[in-house]
Order: sequence, then C-alpha cells, then structure tokens
Amino acid sequence: MTFWMGALALLVSGTAQTQTCELHIWPSETYRGMKMSGLGMFGGALGGAIDQAANKGKAATITDRMHDDLSPEAQVDALRAADAAGMLGLTGYTIVVEPAVPSDAAAKADPAVRQALRTMQASLKAGKRLSTATTPCYAELVGGELFYVRKPLVGTNLFAKWTFRDFGRDGGAKPRSFPGQVKNPLAIFPAKTPDQAEAARADLRDAYAKGFAEYVAKKVRGASAVTAALDASQKKSHPPGLKRNRHPFSFTKRPSRRTNTGEQP
Repeated sequence: MTFWMGALALLVSGTAQTQTCELHIWPSETYRGMKMSGLGMFGGALGGAIDQAANKGKAATITDRMHDDLSPEAQVDALRAADAAGMLGLTGYTIVVEPAVPSDAAAKADPAVRQALRTMQASLKAGKRLSTATTPCYAELVGGELFYVRKPLVGTNLFAKWTFRDFGRDGGAKPRSFPGQVKNPLAIFPAKTPDQAEAARADLRDAYAKGFAEYVAKKVRGASAVTAALDASQKKSHPPGLKRNRHPFSFTKRPSRRTNTGEQP
C-alpha cells in the first residue's frame, strides 16, 4: 500500500512539473507611414490634402523600409531579446511564434487572407483563443500596426500597438485583455545616406523594444494596478452591514433586530 501511494505521489508530481505553459506571439505585417510638412500643420483641410499628395511616395518608401528593418522575424527577435514572457509576468512560459497578422492590403488582395483576418477579429471580440492550442496554461501577445509619423515641431516617432491576452494557468474561459498603443522617438530612421543604413535599422528596432517595455509598464501593469485599486475602493465603499439605497452614492444601514419592549420610540 505504501508503495502504491508513493508511486501515485510521484506520478502526480511529475505531471505538475511537466505542465506546459505557452505564450503565443503574433507579429505584425501592418506598416503605415505619415509625413507632414508646414502645409499639413497650418494649411487647414486644403493644406493637409496637398501635403498628403506631396508625401504619398515618400510614405510608401518609408513603409517598405520599415518592413525590411522591422520584419515580423525581427519583431520576434526583439521580443525574445527583451524577455517578453518575463516582462509580462509569465516566467517559464514557452514562446510559440504564430504567423504574422496580415495587413489590410493583403486581406483586400486575397479572399483567403481576408477570411482569416475576419475570423481572427471575431475570436478577439468573443474572447476566444486565436490558436488551436489546448494547454490550460496559456497567453497571447498580438502585434498591431506599426505607424511611422513625422510632424514639424513634434519630431519623428514610431507608434506601436499590442494586445496581451492572459487566459491564466487553469484554462479560464475568458481572458484578461490589455490592448494599448505607445510611441517612441526615432533619431536616425529612415537613413538619409547608405552609410546610415545599419544605424537606422538599429534605431527603429530600439524604438520598437522600448515601446514594448513602455506598453507593459503602462498598459498591462498599469491597467492591472488601476483595476486592483478600483476593486479595493469598491470593497471599501461597500462594507458589510450597509445596504445600497436607490441613489448610487447613498447608503442606509440595515435595521438591527430589536426586542419589542412596549416603549414608544
């Protein structure tokens, strides 16, 4: 009997140790670019239209460079180097790389891609997993658009979007979702001369990595802290023995049970 109990304990222990936790990562293939001149800033709607037309070709060139310098593979490399799982509080999770989220242009050009993107968006909205993974211990990091913006008096920035979805360790039905966008300045990208190519590539990837760290700090940890504070505040404002009145900010004490002594109130 002792032998079988020991064997069972060892089996249970081994099962717990071999439980796999996974962080699935979807990089992004959506690159956008916008350059504005003085006309765009000060010329009203007409100035904005002229500015957009004048810079259309330049913006397209920038998005091509973004795709080359910050490809989906480069995004995953940057996230691995930053220890994305550890930053998200998922130490020990195995990273599983999924196909990149396709751009709107790719979806318009290919009906199959368009349907896949719609299915993905529907799953996000419904709180379902985006992958077919069945491991209970599961989380997702979905990349959004990468937006290059250059404005006079403001400078050049990379805007980056992510959505972190934590399904917990026990296969919870609904995930905690943390969407968010951050921006970080660009100092060199895009390269002005061929000898700046490497420095510009490093500049763009550095802005991406810094953006992810900021996203985690402000949109994930920050959102979690706000939620915890709100929960604590609600518990504090609803102590036991208090009953909410019709007005949302007024409370009345529940009447205590008294023995009728015959005295007049």
